[in-house]
Amino acid sequence: MAASTEDGQVADNKMYRPPQQEQTQLNFEEIIERLRASIPKLPGIGGGGVAGLILAALVVIAIIWAATGFYTVGPDEQAVLRTFGKITGTESGGLHWYYPGPIGRRDVVAITTTRRLELGFRSGADGFTVAQSVTNESLMITGDVNIVDVQAVIQYNITDLEKFLTKVDDPGDPDRGIPPGSPDGRTLRDIAETALRQVVGARNIDDVLTTEKEQVQTDVLFKMRELAATYETGINVQVVLLQNVNPPLEVQSAFEDVVRAREDRERLINLAEAYQAAEIPKAIGEAAKVTEAAEGFKTGRIARAQGEADGFEAILEGYLNSPVVTRQRLYLEAMEDILPGIKKFILSDSSVLPFLPLDGSTPGAGTIIGAGGGQ
Repeated sequence: MAASTEDGQVADNKMYRPPQQEQTQLNFEEIIERLRASIPKLPGIGGGGVAGLILAALVVIAIIWAATGFYTVGPDEQAVLRTFGKITGTESGGLHWYYPGPIGRRDVVAITTTRRLELGFRSGADGFTVAQSVTNESLMITGDVNIVDVQAVIQYNITDLEKFLTKVDDPGDPDRGIPPGSPDGRTLRDIAETALRQVVGARNIDDVLTTEKEQVQTDVLFKMRELAATYETGINVQVVLLQNVNPPLEVQSAFEDVVRAREDRERLINLAEAYQAAEIPKAIGEAAKVTEAAEGFKTGRIARAQGEADGFEAILEGYLNSPVVTRQRLYLEAMEDILPGIKKFILSDSSVLPFLPLDGSTPGAGTIIGAGGGQ
């Protein structure tokens, strides 16, 4: 009976089974046997068995675990290495190996990449247009107790990765994808807001809106760097850019009128300065021209006076030699100058004197009459 039962079991085992069904019906012992047969025997271990199989599995697991310790650090990245949570060093670019978890841990972070923080607004998909205003960040009080709406962009990078990862317990910033523990989350936003409010609060609204925007940016930059160093964030603030600086909407039109008036004033000042720059050279040229004419007139007058003085001295010399003749000549020359073209009668003490006109006039233009009055 037992033999027949055994034969029945053998016959049943020899019955045709589909390949898949046969594979699924392999028992656990067969799987272990196949694995044990496929693993080579290690020196110092007997014929294998379950202990050898476990040891081989542990070796495979150890190899896989060790292989996970390889990692790559990019040229713009740095890795901080930890052993049981304690920082033991850093690594720069290249392929490296370090203890995998749970023994070791490595944090690879891009440190040269310029990162961006938006204050007072959130940009759209293009990163430039303002998609949403955040008034609880942007509305500030100026030094003259006015309200101004300031939106800014802060650019920064990481300079000390160890401080960046360990010194500040930050809640993070989910909107920007900043995980908890990174100080460029809420901490950096608070630093930026604090610095901007302090700088804006020290100036009047006109300066913030118009003339001192660049100075505000510079002051906020230095203030943020100071606070970031105080909190040991490991962050370097590179640039602070004021995007929009506007008064509240209720009074914005009035401030725009003031700005336009200032622009008109500047334009008129520029026009006046341009006119001044054009007219001054012309005036200098005219002055030089008048000066040269005066110098010429002066030289001519001096030469003329000198000539007249020389002529007078010559007349004086002739007068000293022959006073009567000189007086008569001077008198006649004076009469010729006074009465040009007039018919002249020259009276002599004696009779009529013959007269020959030498200037081309016709005879009879002048007659010399003696003292007796005869013609």
